[in-house]
Formats: sequence, C-alpha cells, structure tokens
Amino acid sequence: MIELVRSLKRNRRLLTDLVRRDLRARYVASSMGFFWSVVFPLLNLFVYMFVFTIVMKSRWRPDMPNQESALLMLAGIIVWQAFSETISRSTNTLVENQNLIQKVVFPSEVLPTYLVSSALINMLIGIGVTLLAVGWFAWVDPPAPIAVPEGVVTSVRYKSLGFSYTLLALPLLIGLQAMFTLGYGYFLAALNLFVRDVYHLIGVALTVWMFMTPIFYPPDLVVNAELDWVLMINPMYWLIDSYRDVLVYGLWPKPEVVAYFGGVALVLFFLGSLFFMRQKARFPDLL
Repeated sequence: MIELVRSLKRNRRLLTDLVRRDLRARYVASSMGFFWSVVFPLLNLFVYMFVFTIVMKSRWRPDMPNQESALLMLAGIIVWQAFSETISRSTNTLVENQNLIQKVVFPSEVLPTYLVSSALINMLIGIGVTLLAVGWFAWVDPPAPIAVPEGVVTSVRYKSLGFSYTLLALPLLIGLQAMFTLGYGYFLAALNLFVRDVYHLIGVALTVWMFMTPIFYPPDLVVNAELDWVLMINPMYWLIDSYRDVLVYGLWPKPEVVAYFGGVALVLFFLGSLFFMRQKARFPDLL
C-alpha cells in the first residue's frame, strides 16, 4: 500500500494528463462538448422520474411531492453512475492498455486511479446540477405536499429541502467514495487477467446491485418486506443516504453510517491495492 502511494506520487503528472485526456475524450467531436455532463444526469432524472414517480408512484412518504422524490433520485443516480462507470472501466483497463504494460516500463497502478478521478470530476458537475435544483425548489418554487388520502398514516415531515454549511462534509464523502471505488477497481482489474469472464459478469452484478440499492424507491419498502439485512450489508446505500442528507436536506450525514462506510472503504482499498501490487509483476505474462 505504501509502495502504491509512492508510485502515484511519483507519477502524478502522468496521472493528471490521463485524467485530462479522458475528460476531453468523453465528448470529442460533439457539438455541445462537456455540456453533455450536465445533460446526462437531467435526462436520466426525467426518465426515472416518469417511470418511478408517475407510473409506479414510488415516493418516500405519501405526502411527498414529485419534485422532492426526483431530487432524492437524482442524488442517488449521480453517485451510483460515478461508481458503476469506474468499476466497469477499471475491470478491463489492463487488457485495453496491454501495449503499454507489455512494451514499456509503465506504472499500471495509475490506470484505475485516473478512471476514478475522471468519474468523480464528472460527478461534481452532477452535484452542481442537484444543488441548483434543490435551491430552486427550496426557495424559489417550493412544491406543495400531496394530500394524503383519509385513513393513510404518514410520518411527520421533519426534513425540509435546502442545503447549508453541511456541504463541508462533501470532501469527506468524496474521499471515502474514491477509496472504496479504487479498492474495487484494483482488485477487479487484476482478477480479470486471471479470469476474463469477470469483465462480462461485472455488468450483471452492477445491475443487480443497483436495484438492490434504494435509488429509485424508498428504503422503507425493503424494511417492510423484512429484507432490511440487504440495507445492512450494502455500503452503497450508506454512501448514497449520506449524500442525500447533505445535498437535498442540508443535514450532516449520520456519523455511525460514515464510520461504517469509512471502515469498509479503508479495508477494501488495502486489500485491493495489496492484491494488485503483488500481481503486478505477472501482468505482462498474463496479457
């Protein structure tokens, strides 16, 4: 792990160049260029909002307006997309860059790292879009609560839309997310050289994981189905729930949740980087 950190520090200029190249290459030759980073989360928001809040009528509370449900979904979508995109690309990154690894002395450990960095920078744009939407619905055009049908019991509304100085918690959440994602990325990138089916299986696994995470539906549905253990073993739920508290409601994330996620992220980063660095000498032969 120490060797990995030292290598990343030595090759920070290469890492920066790779991140810049990746960000430019995302929308090369497109007329709107980097503006697509703003359009994509909004398009996904409208699609999922239509399906889950209008068609399926999925709300966190019976009196919750569609705008608030949409903001909760948007906060979850941007975090999940940054995670899933990095995992998908990191899994096959050594195979895609085999010419570099085989022919020159190339620090392969920068490959998953630059993918994580690029995805997080792209996520920051989505966070900006979310904060603008929260500000609009909190102070400019507040949505009216939906009338609760007679006989339906609803919880007291104890949260209001808005953001505040609790945004200071964002660097901590982003740092823990980077550590968590990078640990997975290192492990899967190395494992994929031994078992090439990993690259194909990871897409299915991420789809299952996404729908097991309360992104488009309230976590109460999972609890009411007596499947709350799914939430207890799902680190991405802990992370997304923390982001929602900060971005949508202006609250501090729950300390115990952040502590649990931080512990998992640290262990995963240590094990993933250890596995990657121990197998690094074998990469040219495996490729």
